[in-house]
Amino acid sequence: MAAPTYPLTHPTDVGFTKSKFSIARAVAVAESPFTGAQQVHEYDKAQWKATITLPPMKRETAAKWIAFFMKLHGRKGTFLLGDPDCKTAQGNITGNVTLGADIGVGDYDISLATSANNITDAFKAGDYIQIDTGGSAKLHMIVEDADTNGTGEATVTVEPPIKVARNLGTTVTYAGAQGLFRMDVSELGWDADFMSRFGITFSCTEAI
Repeated sequence: MAAPTYPLTHPTDVGFTKSKFSIARAVAVAESPFTGAQQVHEYDKAQWKATITLPPMKRETAAKWIAFFMKLHGRKGTFLLGDPDCKTAQGNITGNVTLGADIGVGDYDISLATSANNITDAFKAGDYIQIDTGGSAKLHMIVEDADTNGTGEATVTVEPPIKVARNLGTTVTYAGAQGLFRMDVSELGWDADFMSRFGITFSCTEAI
């Protein structure tokens, strides 16, 4: 049998009972003990992190998640994951969306080309977008409301800033946006009670 091909797609038979999403940044702060004056330096690191809890499951459902864990080979494998409570956009955007211009590392403001002209609040602050697909997927959050103009173009501000350069026309996903993740530990396990109900909780971090 061939080795697993990454990224994997996690099972979708059951929803998550609890999820925690956060972003971890590397910021150095030096503070004078005499004046309290501070010097701050922000490094490039800005990684999504998530902790997911699944509901109690019988073996036939839990087995799919256990098999998913087995195929990850600990921290080697990657998988796609999105915020389960933000699968749909708050904005009024419809139709297909692509990059309206090339983007470079460190960019905050990016151009999106849409098929929706003159749409007010096409994108809302807090909406996620996924740039590119599969193992190249990058997850970003729009942090300011944005409209489309008469040609369907919208300039949106995203966080974290762009990490990988992409070309004009690259696919952008706003419904069910996901990023590429890797488990935080290589020991992936599960537990079960006397009724053979399985419990699974795991944590993961964006794969860069």
